Amino acid sequence: MNQTAELIKRAVPMERAVEYYGFHPNRGGYISCPFHREKTASLKVYTDQNGHSGWHCFGCRRGGSVIDFVMALFGINYRQAVLRISQDFSLGLGGETAKRSELSLAVRKAQQARRDAERR
Repeated sequence: MNQTAELIKRAVPMERAVEYYGFHPNRGGYISCPFHREKTASLKVYTDQNGHSGWHCFGCRRGGSVIDFVMALFGINYRQAVLRISQDFSLGLGGETAKRSELSLAVRKAQQARRDAERR
């Protein structure tokens, strides 16, 4: 798997991303899917037992990672989604592909910010 994508996925969990983009999961982790019309929330935001987060809509059968969600939500490509996530979550990635050291630093900063927020 692409190292940039893996590091971004660790730095920005789905739950954090959907809330940042204006969605509020119910207690079961569901939101109304922004990709089709529906009456009942059918898009599940989840974190599996290995700590990987993602989403799946049971209505339109779409799903994937935080990068896939941003690509679909804004109608942008992979590169644009990586840069958008980097900007929105202050990861400091400056180009199409970032150096591993830059990404590792960004992940550590994001994880520390999450831990600090959880302590409050």
